[in-house]
Amino acid sequence: MTSEERIKNIAEKWFIHDPVLFMTLMSHKITPNKGLRHIVRCGQGRIEYCFDNEEETMSDAELEDNLRAEVIRILLRHPYRHYNGSKHTAYLASNLTLNENYRFRFLKYKVADFWQNEDYKNQNFEFYYREILKLPPAFGGSDLTENQDNEKQNDGNQDDETQDNENQDNGTQDNGKQNDEKQNDDLLADENDHLRQENANKSAEQHEMAQAASLWDEDDYMEQKIKEIIEWANSNMQWGTLSGDLVQTLVASLKPEIDYREILNGFRASILSSKQTLTRFKPSRRYGFEYMGKKPQFTTKLLIGIDVSGSISDEELCMFYSTINRFFRYGIESLEVQQFDCELKGAPIPMRKANKKFTVQGRGGTCFQPLIDFFSSKLKIYDGLIIFTDGYAEELDVKPRIARKVLWICNNKRNYQAHNDWMRQRGRCCWIKNEEP
Repeated sequence: MTSEERIKNIAEKWFIHDPVLFMTLMSHKITPNKGLRHIVRCGQGRIEYCFDNEEETMSDAELEDNLRAEVIRILLRHPYRHYNGSKHTAYLASNLTLNENYRFRFLKYKVADFWQNEDYKNQNFEFYYREILKLPPAFGGSDLTENQDNEKQNDGNQDDETQDNENQDNGTQDNGKQNDEKQNDDLLADENDHLRQENANKSAEQHEMAQAASLWDEDDYMEQKIKEIIEWANSNMQWGTLSGDLVQTLVASLKPEIDYREILNGFRASILSSKQTLTRFKPSRRYGFEYMGKKPQFTTKLLIGIDVSGSISDEELCMFYSTINRFFRYGIESLEVQQFDCELKGAPIPMRKANKKFTVQGRGGTCFQPLIDFFSSKLKIYDGLIIFTDGYAEELDVKPRIARKVLWICNNKRNYQAHNDWMRQRGRCCWIKNEEP
């Protein structure tokens, strides 16, 4: 029986027992791929499978398990996100998420292969993606280079031993020494063969994962299509054999998240300042084209407050500054960054383009009042204030006319939920959804 026939049988089975899996499968074009080494892969609106008409290279259970994994991967929308890093890292994070939370029998790569810490169990895709990036490259990269250096070092040791042997007294060496040297040479050769084989295996694994995720690409249309399938399954309770935890995750993915980028655009629009410039393309209201008219020029100058207290980690500070660098994509020409903890740290630092390097001062307690007071005294200079923080500090006094110009951005959703009540009384608020690995 060919793969096409077996996939058809699986689809008929899902039609009865797993409607949501069947709907997701049918939402993609199912095609064979003769050059595919992986069992199944998905992306770009397709599900591709390896071509094996002549003989079966996998059991029916293995084919269904891998096909189910790809379909659930699609439901979680892993293939339709934007990734700043490598796709094979994203594919590995996706596999860890599936195996840790949804238990597949034949899907490769598990959390226990990388970490023994209990904190790494039952986490989401974003968590695993970030943690994998922190590891030494387990599938190529620096590991391969290090092993190649070890090989060179071992080869050098062999050359040194050969040279030492040549310098020994005239030709007659003890048979025992010759045997020992031969054994050492054999051990070194075996070790080098092992390193070469290990590097070859890592390279093959990396290539396999890269091939499995090669179709992954950001696609808003497919994202919306999958959301409609989830909404249909939720409305009609057609979840089939999916676990309750997976159903809860899929339903939760439909809830709109507050996106700091949309909040930023709205905040900027509300604080635009208008400056007028002279132009001959617009007539003067009083004198017509005899004199130049005036046109408004919209600009925004922001003060950015960065919480550098001890409760903010170095990773979160990098996230804050990375977000600030993105501001220049949204039409903001210049801004000034003011670091603070329980007091202001130096003078505001101007930024007119994205910066990759920054210096942090402070790391003490947190107090927002000095920053608010400074902004209140500089209203003629700044159009708005954005504060990056975890929200943990004493209550502060913000006048209503100042609050309209303040945006609070929390470092994560948990802290947003803890502080949004008082933040909403003192400006707008949102959190950084760290969805771009």
